[in-house]
Amino acid sequence: MADLDTLAAAVRAGDSREARAAIRALAEIDDDRARNALGEALTGAGLLTAFAIQALARHGAKAQPFAVAATFDPDRKLGGVAVMGKLGDPACCALLRRLVNDPDPLMRLAVASSLYRCGERDGELWSSWIRREDDLAVFAFLSAIAGGGVTLTYGALDHLEAQAENADTPAEVRAGAAWAVAQHDIARGTALAQALLVDPGAAFALSSVVRRRGGPLIWLVAGIPGDPETDQTANSVGLPRPPAS
Repeated sequence: MADLDTLAAAVRAGDSREARAAIRALAEIDDDRARNALGEALTGAGLLTAFAIQALARHGAKAQPFAVAATFDPDRKLGGVAVMGKLGDPACCALLRRLVNDPDPLMRLAVASSLYRCGERDGELWSSWIRREDDLAVFAFLSAIAGGGVTLTYGALDHLEAQAENADTPAEVRAGAAWAVAQHDIARGTALAQALLVDPGAAFALSSVVRRRGGPLIWLVAGIPGDPETDQTANSVGLPRPPAS
């Protein structure tokens, strides 16, 4: 095996077969120098960064200081947030909460996922975020979180309902919003879901979401085609899969 300095240099050289091999090797070395090299590789949002996120997270609790340090570097903040989500330590919630208003939607998406994975269930935090979020990709993540054991205010439910009813909103987002409402108000969510079933594309999206996430709407989509593997939002947020029937 190459020494640590050689592996770190290969990672710094940029995206290549050698860099990816070095990251895999660093993931197995229990040494702060290895963790530091992986933390330094959290720059940007490319494929090499994705490898570094997975590799650093494999170090478990020892990786956390390096993930936290990365959030203070604008170029590595996204990667640091992603690692914290994979580690799932509730102690990270205070830091992550300070990032919920980040101007970058991609960052807010990562923060939402990592906060939920770290155990944040503050209903007022999630409710207020849902009411003000204007990026639909982030909103889709918040909808998944909203139905995942978080207590919401009725103002947040109203906002979810409005998106579920909006014909200009993508079908996957409408389906997720209807599913989220149903976790809090079955009658209200069922009415939204039934309206979606009129359109084949929206019906497929709803069936896919419900089959992946479970919940009280499952009877409604029993005979409607759907592919739960298309619901990558639930996977990213970390929603548990429903028990096999």
